[in-house]
Amino acid sequence: MDSFRRVLGYVKPQYKAVALSIFCALMGAMLFSLSFVAMLPLMKVLINEEGLHGWVNRGIVRHRSGINFEPLSVPDDFSKLTELQVSHAEKLEIKSVKLKSAAYEAGLRERDEIQSVTAGSNSISDREQILRKLVEIPGGEAVVLAVERSDGTAETIELRLEEPPFYTGLAQKLLRFIPQDQGTDFKRKSIILIIVILLAATLIRCVMRFGQEYLANRIGFRTIMWLRRDAYRNAIRLPMSYFGTRGISDTMSRFVQDSNRINSGINTVLGKMIREPIAILFLVIAAFAINAKMTLLVLVGVLPAAVIIGMLGKKMRKATKRTLSSWSFMLANLQDRLLGIRVVKGYHCENHEEQHFGQINAKLLKQQFQVAKIDAASGPMLEALGMTAASVGMIFAARVMTGGHMETSEFFALVALLATIAESGRKLGDLWPRLSIANAAAERIFELIDTPAETNPPDAVELGRLSRNVEFRNLTFTYPNSEVPALQNIQAVVNAGETVAVVGPNGSGKTTLLSLIPKFYSPQEGAILIDGQDIARASLSSLREQIGIVTQNTIIFHDTIAYNIGYGRPESSREEIVAAARRAYAHEFIEQLAHQYDTIVGEQGSTLSGGQLQRLAIARAILRDPAILIFDEAMSQIDSESEAKIQKAIMEFSQGRTTFIIAHRLSTIIRSDRILVLDKGHLVSEGTHQTLLEKCSLYRKLYEVQFAC
Repeated sequence: MDSFRRVLGYVKPQYKAVALSIFCALMGAMLFSLSFVAMLPLMKVLINEEGLHGWVNRGIVRHRSGINFEPLSVPDDFSKLTELQVSHAEKLEIKSVKLKSAAYEAGLRERDEIQSVTAGSNSISDREQILRKLVEIPGGEAVVLAVERSDGTAETIELRLEEPPFYTGLAQKLLRFIPQDQGTDFKRKSIILIIVILLAATLIRCVMRFGQEYLANRIGFRTIMWLRRDAYRNAIRLPMSYFGTRGISDTMSRFVQDSNRINSGINTVLGKMIREPIAILFLVIAAFAINAKMTLLVLVGVLPAAVIIGMLGKKMRKATKRTLSSWSFMLANLQDRLLGIRVVKGYHCENHEEQHFGQINAKLLKQQFQVAKIDAASGPMLEALGMTAASVGMIFAARVMTGGHMETSEFFALVALLATIAESGRKLGDLWPRLSIANAAAERIFELIDTPAETNPPDAVELGRLSRNVEFRNLTFTYPNSEVPALQNIQAVVNAGETVAVVGPNGSGKTTLLSLIPKFYSPQEGAILIDGQDIARASLSSLREQIGIVTQNTIIFHDTIAYNIGYGRPESSREEIVAAARRAYAHEFIEQLAHQYDTIVGEQGSTLSGGQLQRLAIARAILRDPAILIFDEAMSQIDSESEAKIQKAIMEFSQGRTTFIIAHRLSTIIRSDRILVLDKGHLVSEGTHQTLLEKCSLYRKLYEVQFAC
């Protein structure tokens, strides 16, 4: 759970909300337990003859002296009892005496009967008055008890009671509102009072439950927001090699799927993990107060449950990691096919793609079934263990009750408490599996956060604006997870202000070579020097701020046109943005749009043509005013009019700048100052168009097959 513990570090700054949430959970659990504890006095009223007054007084006397009296239990029909039986039923018979208590030390024993109590000059023989006197007498004061032993002998015993318990005063005040007679009116009023107390406790508990769950959700959402912020902060600073090996969809899955699983785990911690254990604690305390042995017997069932929870948690974490990886793979496939929907439809491959996606979906489903099986097994297994332990406890309690050592009302109250404890334990059954799911998701999120980002080298050099040349010195580069070098021993010097076309067959290394200039990747051997400074030792900001990039697959964000043009310089004014658009020949189509520069372009620029998108990208580069321009010429999706305007914009903008163009058109090549010819990662030749036609067979072939057409 190390990863999920790190998540809780994001929760810590919200300690005030956490404390308030815990308080609400504490109050809710306490009131929930009170609802069940209140069942005991309710049953005392409904079942026993002594009522609330006698029950409360017996409890206080038991606390002060150690005497546990038999409750009053007299049948409704006195006519069937003899005078001796009635007299015996109304006496105070000692059910048990606690060892080493004041009563035990005084000589009182089980089955003794208290005939009367004398305090000072007053002697009392009525059962209820005796109990009340033993409650009210000050601590340490002696009373004289007239006792009849179980063998029929009489004896006088002096008893000194301990201080009354702290709740005595409050209990006596509450009992004043309840009449002491045992008639129907008394029972009705007592029941109404208890139900009103239960209703009030339930209403307050519902308010506490709302506060606890609302605060838990707020804490969870804010925690996920901070996690995503940190993950995004690092993700956009990761080297290109990370995305090359992991893929964009895997990264997106961590932001969406994994963060949702973590949020669920946080809600579990701040919900069930706090609420249910607190409720169990109060319920166990109440159950212990009624019968400690039986409660302890039930709690023994927790030990095997803990072992099972741990085993299920490990299985759940492994299964969840596999499922999340499959989610990433499915998203990658979905993204590829939907972005390439034109190809899918054009080649009539809908059926093939449906089958392919079905296979991926089936694999994900199988792994989800594994997670569901573990999740579904945890609850029933723990419930079975809990019910087994509770059943053993209830059988034991039934034996105790039938043996006369437990009152009927206490038995039913204890059964209700233990059943509620088992239910709360069942709710905790899926706690560990859910935390295991959240931990697996947290591992993936923190893997993203902890991946080393691009950083400046120690003692980084601040590059000045390019003024002399860009040198490729013995450059060799191999992509991660590849054994074949993409570039080998590239040696070339490009002078400042020079326009260089880079040509070659597909896979020759053209894009790779130009990707090394802004340090998207770092070469394994050799170096790139700008004005004699190795860019490996340069700060990223001083290098990339003087580079403008226009890619073949134009990257346009789902935002306004003004935002996309000003992306390279966010501080740019609207006038500067419009001026850049004019130089890129984009202003003419922008002003025809309904909202002009405030027009929202569609996702991936879907509302604009390929030529319009490239002109926006050129405008973005123009606004940046770079010393180095890298332009990957589009091969398709551009009409002749747009092509002419793009060519003109590039030609005008490249004046006085060092420009690298991956060329696909003859017109671009002819206008270049120099041409670099690549093949299989090697620089095979360089020179002007005419020179290369004469001396380079590969260039001549490219010209005949590709450029001349």
